[in-house]
This record gives sequence, C-alpha cells and structure tokens, in this order.
Amino acid sequence: MSIDHSIMRRMSTVRDLVGAEILVIDQDSAVQDGMVTLLSEANLNVTCVSTPEAGIELFERRFFSVVIADLDTPSPGAGLATISAVKQASPTSMVVILTPRKSFDETVEAIRAGAIDIVLKAPESVPYLKERVMEAASRSVDTRAVTAILTDANAVYEQFLKLFMDSERRALDAEDRLAGRDPTALVHLDELRVLIVDSDPGLADALASATNRGYRFDKALSGGQALDLGASGAYHYAMISSNVHDLPSSMVVRSIRQQSGDTVILSYQGPGPNGKVALIESETERTIIDEFTQAEQIVERLDELAEAFRAKSRERRYTQAFRERHYDFLRRFVHLKKKIEDALEGTE
Repeated sequence: MSIDHSIMRRMSTVRDLVGAEILVIDQDSAVQDGMVTLLSEANLNVTCVSTPEAGIELFERRFFSVVIADLDTPSPGAGLATISAVKQASPTSMVVILTPRKSFDETVEAIRAGAIDIVLKAPESVPYLKERVMEAASRSVDTRAVTAILTDANAVYEQFLKLFMDSERRALDAEDRLAGRDPTALVHLDELRVLIVDSDPGLADALASATNRGYRFDKALSGGQALDLGASGAYHYAMISSNVHDLPSSMVVRSIRQQSGDTVILSYQGPGPNGKVALIESETERTIIDEFTQAEQIVERLDELAEAFRAKSRERRYTQAFRERHYDFLRRFVHLKKKIEDALEGTE
C-alpha cells in the first residue's frame, strides 16, 4: 500500500497547528466575528481586539503565531505602525494586513515594515486569506522550533568548550606533575613591577618605602613619560592617577594597553577625600578600594594583586597551550558558532 507523502506532511502540519493562537486587530466587529468563524473551523484559537494598544498588551502574557491587522485601525494607514509594534514585541509572529483598497504603495510599505502579505477585504479573498493564515502559522511554529534548537545548540557549544578547556587544564597540570614540576609555581615572579603614573610622586615614594622586597615601583610624573616607560612592556601593573596634567588619563590607559596587553591597569584618585581605586577591564571598570585615603591600603592589597597576576598568567598559559594543541578544532568551532549566531539573528 503506497503512502502519499505530501498528504502525510499536510496532516502533520494540521496537527501541529491545532490550538495555534491568532490575534485579530480590527475595529470592525463584523470583521472580528467573521475571522472567529473562519479560523475556528481550522482549530485555531482566535482573539480579537479593537485597538493596536490592546493587542500589544496581550503579547506580555501570550504568544500569537499570526497577527491579522486592519490597515485602517484605528485610523487610515495606522496599521503600518501596528506592524512595527508587533514585530518588536514578538519577532517570530507573522503579520498579515487587511486593507479595503488596492494600493501598490501601501503594499510595499507594509511588506517593508515586516508583514508577510496584504489581503484585500473582499468576499473572494476569504479562501486566500485562510490559506495565508495557515501558512503563516506553520512558518511561525517552524521558526520558533528552529530558534529553540539553535539556542540550545549555542548553549551546549559554549558549555562543551568550557568543559573541554577545563579538561585540558587538568591534563596540562598532570603533565607538569609527571615531569616533576609544580603547576602553581610555573608562573614565578622575582618581583612585581608596578608603574605609577602621577604628577605627584607621593604615592610612589610611600609605596616604595612601605613594602618589602619583591616589589618594584617606578614612577612617571607625566603621561608622556609613562608611555615611554610602558613601551618596554616590563610592567605587571600600571596604576594611573586622574592627576596627570599633560595627557588625559583615559588616553594613557588606552596607550599602555595597546603597548602591552599583559599589563593589568588600575586607575585611582587620591589618596584623600573621595579617593578610590578601580581595576580597568576590557569594557568596564571594577572598584577594588571604595575609599582610598592612604597608601597603606594599596600595600594591603599587593599580595592579592600579585596572586591575581599569577592566576591571569596561568590562564594565559592554558589558553595558549589549548590553541596550539587544538587549532583546527577551534577554527571549525568558531566558524560553526558564527553560523549558529547568524541563523539566530535571521529568526528574529
């Protein structure tokens, strides 16, 4: 017994669409009644409202596969704004526009706004409208399913890469131990080198006199001098004061970061009233001392800063080893992840 696969696909589509939610936005109660009768026959759930505002509010609680909106509700041509509002509230909902007139310009504008079709309000258009709503509902269901799959895939990819890299870290540490090396001691600092950029040398002098061996503090009394010293790339940390006269401190931060990507940068104001110290990260800054009033507060954090640098260096070592061992995998991983992200953007 042969099976007509096209019939089977249609039956599957109908099953998937049973109970799909349809929203009708039209101020004409006769049109609302007609839509309920027409689409309920196809086992679709139809909700009708008389204003776009009422319809958009519903999206906060429910998802509608298809929105059927009158072009002239609540005023002539207002349906174009309704399209944009619906697509913003629910990107995967399909929008079909009803219009009482044939207008090429309005059709073009509706399609550009995000509608999938514009249908003339006429008895002879009823079969076509029903067909288009069924097709749109099917597309919406498929789009949501694909989006869910891609979102899950993207999350799994991220988790897989993290687990893979964690496993490689443990393997690298095990190799070091087998070779008689202590993984935690591989990043050794004879001294933590800190560049202090401040027109006032007071903080640099105070830190130099207050700390034990294992730290070296160099001072730059101007932004230009800081850039000359920073070009050597010899510093683990650069502390940049807001009290720099010749160059904006933000320019000094950017320049040192460009000169040496390994240098950890701190910005500070003080010590004194309203003083603070912040860690400058890639896109943000994080405050590490809220009320910076005396040099000793920095001294108390130096061991923590040294350990943070060691941790960062170990992480960089792990990352470099991972890239060297799995370059082809990473290249394919990044390429496929970009495809997934592009596909997700295309479903919005």
